[in-house]
Amino acid sequence: MRVFQLPQRRQLKQTTQALSPSTSLYSMWDAVARFAKEIRASEFMSDMISRRDAYGSEGVMGALDCATLYALTRWLRPEVLVESGGFIGMSSAFILKALADEKLAASKLYSIELSEDCEQGVLIPEALRSSGGFVPMRGRIEHFLEGNQLPQPIDIFLHDSSHSYQHMLWEFRQFWPRLRDGGLLVSHDIQMNAAFPEFVTKTYAHEKKTGRRDMQRTSHYEWGRWGYIGFAIKRQTD
Repeated sequence: MRVFQLPQRRQLKQTTQALSPSTSLYSMWDAVARFAKEIRASEFMSDMISRRDAYGSEGVMGALDCATLYALTRWLRPEVLVESGGFIGMSSAFILKALADEKLAASKLYSIELSEDCEQGVLIPEALRSSGGFVPMRGRIEHFLEGNQLPQPIDIFLHDSSHSYQHMLWEFRQFWPRLRDGGLLVSHDIQMNAAFPEFVTKTYAHEKKTGRRDMQRTSHYEWGRWGYIGFAIKRQTD
């Protein structure tokens, strides 16, 4: 049973107004922490670390960040996910594992990788790769957007491609509008530059008299960071 779970879209606006920001954030992290602890102690984690180290771990997501990504995915129970910079599949494997553990057989992960040289998704265990949920896409994310080749709305977008300030901001701005109400914008390596905190800052609106967050005009429900993973939960404003 979820400690805190976003309600259905038609109920989201009324329910969120009744929740205090601290209550919703703390209870969400209770669930995320529980899922992260579970996967970190699992044989799956040990196996994936062994796969990663045998292949070469440079540029590949670490254990804490993988656990955070897994936990966020299990908490939200998404149907449609898009990741940029899927690379050899460390992040993909933990997303697919979360979908399998939640028995979300119809969910799809669209994993985009630009490099022609890497073995895209090679770290993903065969049982997860062949489940039908993994959709590898090779090419520039700009071209997929221009050609309308990505589904929308989406439930989770994960940035893990070029970590330049300009490109991270560009991806955040492109995919934030594509997220459904209650969807997750997730980014790896947010410590690389100011793109993530700057983007989150722009989603705030403040009351003139108090200077505090205006809940009706702010376009996120909550945001946070754990390890090198940052996330923001999209709120559809009027």
